[in-house]
Amino acid sequence: MTTTTTAAPPSYSLLRAAEAITNWRALAMSGMAGLAIFLTGSLTAYTAAHSMLLGFLLGLVTIVVAMIGYSAVGITLMRHAQGQQISFLDAILQSTFSVHRFIGVGILLVLGYLAVLLVALAIFFLCKIPGLGPLLYAFAFPLVAVVIGLIGVGMGYVGFPLTAPAIWEGNDTFQTVARLLQIGRQRLMSVIVNMFLLSILVGFLFFVVFGILGSGSMIATGLSTAVGVGPGGGLVSLLGMMGMGGMRGMSMMDTGGYGSSGHLAAFGFGAGLLVMIGLIIPFLTFINGTCLIYLQTSHGMDFSAAEEQLRTKMDEAKRKANEARERAGDRMREAKAAAQAAAMPTATPAAEAATPLAATPALTPVSAPAPAVTLARTCVKCQTALAADDVFCGECGTKNPL
Repeated sequence: MTTTTTAAPPSYSLLRAAEAITNWRALAMSGMAGLAIFLTGSLTAYTAAHSMLLGFLLGLVTIVVAMIGYSAVGITLMRHAQGQQISFLDAILQSTFSVHRFIGVGILLVLGYLAVLLVALAIFFLCKIPGLGPLLYAFAFPLVAVVIGLIGVGMGYVGFPLTAPAIWEGNDTFQTVARLLQIGRQRLMSVIVNMFLLSILVGFLFFVVFGILGSGSMIATGLSTAVGVGPGGGLVSLLGMMGMGGMRGMSMMDTGGYGSSGHLAAFGFGAGLLVMIGLIIPFLTFINGTCLIYLQTSHGMDFSAAEEQLRTKMDEAKRKANEARERAGDRMREAKAAAQAAAMPTATPAAEAATPLAATPALTPVSAPAPAVTLARTCVKCQTALAADDVFCGECGTKNPL
């Protein structure tokens, strides 16, 4: 449940970044997130020693838990920067159901950067044209260098740092990418300056916090060592060892007779806890600062046109991808049909004979011309057979008419 705590419009000044250390909800959420990450990480390390596969799966779970915890802290600080409050349960639920958007935005940004690199490669490929190539390269090289540099700076100062605040505001993947692109085009220098100031503030807090913790821990270590509970065995242990004799005192130190081993382990745990507490303050300051920078930069900007343009381009890309996939499927089906047709055996005479007669069209008989009737010729005198062109009989020599 999100509630508004003030009716006045909140201020997005970067000086409010350090207010995160006074937000007890964010501090408590950081503690819970750190505990969850510690438990899942420990379980992952223990499981990986026995099964690499289970260790790998639990490692992925640990990454997801870390992303959810980080996002829950960011959502809490984003609502605080907007002048609102959110409960722990709502922050965790919103983080759980929006963490996948980080992956989607990251994929889109990387694909866009790769597309720019492919265009640069195509331009440099054109520079291989004989004669015109060197002249084209003289202008293409600085242009490509400037474009790639600007895109890299934009991704480093806008893309990756402001992705999380845009998602925490409640935007989906396409809305987040559209906002990042428009901010990068219109207010890149403003974001760079603010991010530089935020890095100075975080660094200053880091040195201040660890200066305080470092000086305090040195004095605390000396005092605890003086009474015999420090990591070095303590002044009291040293005096006891000298009073009881060198060998006996040394044996007691080796066997932990003064509890030095337990105190050493406790000192290690306490030192780690102290470092974690020291890191929380710069960590929360950085997250709160990125939220303020995003809100300050996006204030008053209209992203509807950028969102519509991005969705149009994505729909066009999907349509072309579907068309290419359909064409590839058609080519595959045609190649498969051609291969099947080539593999089929030719029809044999026996198969042709087995074909039903009904399948063949009926043939109309053609009547042959009647042969001409030729009458036999005989000699008028001796009746000997004569040829058609014989004039005289070969037997008697009588002349016969034709």
